[in-house]
Amino acid sequence: MNRSTITRYLTRTFLVRVLSVLIALSSLLQLLDLLDAASTVLERGLGGGGLVYYTLIRLPMVVERVVPLAVLIGSLSTLWTFASTNEIVAMRSVGMTPYQIMGALLPAALVVAIGHFILADQVAPRAERSFVTWWAATELPSEAKDDDPVKPVWFRLGDDVVRIATISDDGRTIEGLEMISRDRQGKATGLMSAARGERRPDGWHLTDVVRTRIGDPVRVTQEASTLWDVDLSPNNMVDLRKPTENISFHRLLRIVRGSWAGGESPSFYATRLHSTYAAPLASLVMLLLAAPVAHGMRRRGGAMGSLALGTVIGLVFLLSSGILSSMGQAGALPAVVAVWAPLIFFAAIGGAIMVYVEG
Repeated sequence: MNRSTITRYLTRTFLVRVLSVLIALSSLLQLLDLLDAASTVLERGLGGGGLVYYTLIRLPMVVERVVPLAVLIGSLSTLWTFASTNEIVAMRSVGMTPYQIMGALLPAALVVAIGHFILADQVAPRAERSFVTWWAATELPSEAKDDDPVKPVWFRLGDDVVRIATISDDGRTIEGLEMISRDRQGKATGLMSAARGERRPDGWHLTDVVRTRIGDPVRVTQEASTLWDVDLSPNNMVDLRKPTENISFHRLLRIVRGSWAGGESPSFYATRLHSTYAAPLASLVMLLLAAPVAHGMRRRGGAMGSLALGTVIGLVFLLSSGILSSMGQAGALPAVVAVWAPLIFFAAIGGAIMVYVEG
């Protein structure tokens, strides 16, 4: 048996195990989500077709979240099987070192990482936006809570802070606009308010405008109508009115650069932008954390102990990544530290354990 045959065998087994775990986890989570929403879908008169559509449109968001866990379980299962059936011994008998065995699995893990990136960056954001639009369009009047006040939308527009009381469903009409102008140091320099705004081909037209210039003295001017020269598309307004959790890399980059308005803090979007790069690499870290299962099980008291160790370390990695990411989004940690620190730290742990076991 040559090394190319072994590599193909390793790759095929790894991908099949990861895919099987991914399908099982996604199906379980999707089933639980569907059971929770089935009564609402049926009450809206959408029938069986609505249930199928709900399942399909929610599926990308579910799959995207469980990819790292699927890689961890799939890696542990693959390597544990190879070690328990002495296939690792057979591979080493033809001259393959443990590092070469892991290197043979690396291309497959890279394929999973690239697929995860495409899913998280392109498929999931579009699916979630379609779901939010469809779910709002099929809402019954009885589901609306009359006693719930309409929450205004707050967002940053460059250095300025904007508040809009209501935004229409198509994002072309706004009411209750207030904009606080600020200088580079964050000091308020003026206030503009408008009763209503409408998007036209040449821009936003505001009516009943009141401008207040903060200074000594304070100056107040009124205008019946004016053109609001800002780069705010109706699609941007729709995103502000009903934001989605999944945001594409291109959209995050535009928000960070200031060419697209966002309703969260700069640290939130900076952390999400770094996570776009780092999240797919979690699959490679999971493979590294599973490596000692194959090479150290005979020296560490059996398969179950090594399997449990890899599982615990992998779950701690996911937990710490989530906690630090939340801290980064809240501004408690720099985005670079919040996103990359757990990735580098646990990659170092996996590498150190593998070197120690083989040494």
